[in-house]
Amino acid sequence: MWRRLWLTGVMAFLFLISGILSQTQAQESEGVIKVIEPEETQEVEPSTPATGKKDKVEDVEKIVVTATKTARNPDDVPASITVITKEDIRKQNVQTVDEALAQIPGTFQKRSKGWTDAHSASVNLRGFPAESQKRTLILLDGQNISSGYSNSVSWNSMPVEYIERIEVIRGPFSALYGGSAMGGVINIITRTPKKLEFLAQGGYSTYDSWTYYLGAGDRLWDKLSIQGGFNYRYTAGYASNLVRKTASSGAASPTVLGWSPTTTTTGSPTNIIGDNGDNYWSDYNLNGKASWDIAEGHKVTFNTLVSYSNTGYDLFNSYLTNTATGAKVVTGTVGLFGTNTKFSNLQEGAFLSSNVRNRTQVFNLASEHSLTETTKLKFHAGLLNMPESWGVTPNSSSPQTTYYGGPGSKVSFPSQNWVAELQVDQAIGNKHQLVGGISYNTGSASSETNNLDNWRKPDMEGILTKMSGGRDRNTGIFLQDEIAWHPKINTVAGLRLDWWETYGGRYMAAAGTPVIDLGSRSKVAVSPKFAVLYRPWQWMAWRASVGTSFRAPNIYELYGAHQSATYVYKNNPDLKPETTLSWEIGTTLKPFEGTVFTTTYFENYVDDLIYRVTDPTDPTGRTQIIENAAKATIRGVELEINQKICSWLEVFGNTTLVDARINENPYNTASVGKKITMTPRQMFNFGVTANYWKFQANLSGRYVSKLYATDNNSDVVNNVYGSYDPYFTLDSKVIFSPVKYMDVSFSVNNMLNREYYSYYRTPGQTFWTQVTLKY
Repeated sequence: MWRRLWLTGVMAFLFLISGILSQTQAQESEGVIKVIEPEETQEVEPSTPATGKKDKVEDVEKIVVTATKTARNPDDVPASITVITKEDIRKQNVQTVDEALAQIPGTFQKRSKGWTDAHSASVNLRGFPAESQKRTLILLDGQNISSGYSNSVSWNSMPVEYIERIEVIRGPFSALYGGSAMGGVINIITRTPKKLEFLAQGGYSTYDSWTYYLGAGDRLWDKLSIQGGFNYRYTAGYASNLVRKTASSGAASPTVLGWSPTTTTTGSPTNIIGDNGDNYWSDYNLNGKASWDIAEGHKVTFNTLVSYSNTGYDLFNSYLTNTATGAKVVTGTVGLFGTNTKFSNLQEGAFLSSNVRNRTQVFNLASEHSLTETTKLKFHAGLLNMPESWGVTPNSSSPQTTYYGGPGSKVSFPSQNWVAELQVDQAIGNKHQLVGGISYNTGSASSETNNLDNWRKPDMEGILTKMSGGRDRNTGIFLQDEIAWHPKINTVAGLRLDWWETYGGRYMAAAGTPVIDLGSRSKVAVSPKFAVLYRPWQWMAWRASVGTSFRAPNIYELYGAHQSATYVYKNNPDLKPETTLSWEIGTTLKPFEGTVFTTTYFENYVDDLIYRVTDPTDPTGRTQIIENAAKATIRGVELEINQKICSWLEVFGNTTLVDARINENPYNTASVGKKITMTPRQMFNFGVTANYWKFQANLSGRYVSKLYATDNNSDVVNNVYGSYDPYFTLDSKVIFSPVKYMDVSFSVNNMLNREYYSYYRTPGQTFWTQVTLKY
């Protein structure tokens, strides 16, 4: 607490000093802050390196709008920034937006089984746990798109063809954005056409996977930009989910063959006896955007995104065969041939898995108005609506449950999240920029579990067996002061006050039990931040920052609870918001033309970390409780180098080292000193891109060290179902452009066909062929 109070006092003092100095700085000519308008572009005629042929393309100055909420050149911002352009996306085999972020330093992208991992894929920054999207704020054109229920992000719902660029800003940003920005902010910025354009794309991949995209846009009357697109994807999938069974002592008849001995992640013996079948998935997306320049200095933009997805499993596979008849064995008690052990009470339901459906709707309205030459007013309001989000699970222990029907359950978790923000940008002279505003977010979410007489008929719901839900809201006021003190020194000071409240909480633990209503709770959070940029020479820049951030518990953590085949997960309505005090120092060097070297050291001191711990009172170790696990420390180093060797060849490499550990945890002392769950200790990426004539080739590699899923780090066994293994993959893509308006590409992911588990069995080597027509 004393750290936070001290930092808040420093921020207040800096604001006072900057206000006094701004009166004397307004007329000085050096150290100018340049506000860049994002729509400032120009048409150029670049030469193609190998042929000398000139193609008219749009050369957009690389800018960022996320770090300071005003458009800036990244070199002028004292923050760790990476901008991913549409060309960066094009040269790699990026099929989902999160894949475009996989090779950014300080960034951990987790996707276990390709497209079908749509609901648990995540991207996290700066060593924070990656079990979900909770501590990295994800924006789409400035709007928060994390679900109101669990903060998850539907990464598959955003077609990559729809994207202009992605801004990745690492470090705490609650001073500008409020909660969930502890590790940083990722802002996905969509395309705004400036001329007639058309895009048609089709692709085919391993596992009978198809993708189609059709989009068009234009600039009308030099005032109205419109864009729309349709995306459809399908994959038959592969057998990612394995079925395990532990043998008991004793003989039984008949006997079977086909089981494979293995262990759990903690080393207990078990056996693989089958799989859930091929995990298919399909979705379609509709996107649209309109941007209207009403008058000079006045613009209104509206965009929308609608997505529908469905995933499930084809017919399961049992690996067990009767030694006498050769028939597949699914039910009963059987002996293991050649041993004195048996599998007791096999049920067909144990070979089945969940079907999931999800519908996501995003609506965003934004406007900008230049009131004077130095004053700009910005407003945006939006809605993230997930009206249909449910999963159906067959009853694995019921003898009546089969692939074609029988008892099961349905869990529905719809949510809504409304956002609104008013912002004012005020320039004071040419060296001083103030940004201030007020924001309001409110959301509702619920979870209902119903019995199903037939799990194949999810619309025919039975009795309600479990229910939880609630609402929350957050009101924030923020102020940021950016000053160019000198041509070599810039500072940014920010301060935000947030009032968070949860209310309307209620839950029913089981059928027939009373519904428990919970009282409202509130919390006030103060989030200051100070950053400085020092450029002693043009080829060298130093940056340092210190700030605090917070995240309030989401609806699932407060009121939700569920049970899997392995664990029982309990909610906690008494959770407190988690906070962090973070600082970093880094440098960017450009000693030679085409060379950029960046290094950053950072530390996060986390209090009241919301953490899933093993209930020490449960001797089976199957009960998981969500608690505020006291204190944790995250320390890390990011190193990155980009080198353009010549006009047709460029390379890059980066590595991230993180030491993230629990310091105090009264709920489970066995976790103290252990690594934070779902956080890799080391990541390494490299890539090579070559352009020659009509060809472009890219080769990239990625290494991620082991993850621990248990708070006491007891899951030490690798290469078994349920483990999070260290892995290295090598990917490649070759693009051939026979004519100006056409690309034909061939890609290979996991070229070395490395086999590893990311809880599920990963896809292995996959191939992609894609054709793109563009105008």
